[in-house]
Amino acid sequence: MTTAPPASPDPQDPQLRALATQIEQAGLEAPVRLALDILHPVDVLSSHCALMLHPFLRGTRWAAPCAALSERQAWATLRQLLEPPAHTEE
Repeated sequence: MTTAPPASPDPQDPQLRALATQIEQAGLEAPVRLALDILHPVDVLSSHCALMLHPFLRGTRWAAPCAALSERQAWATLRQLLEPPAHTEE
């Protein structure tokens, strides 16, 4: 019996996009990008921490973002969503 690999988070995932938007609106892009870059080597542990916290956050506004971040690839997707736009010189 084979199982399908878990689907990787889509950059258009509404939960991840909403989280990135909230981070940007709070003006915290730079500190969050720095933290995400520091945590990059332990994305798997970060996703396990989010998975562990999920039952404690049910019924709160943090439940959906926490569920979205329980996938290892979601951290890379969030990192990608928070990347500043590429600067093009004209």
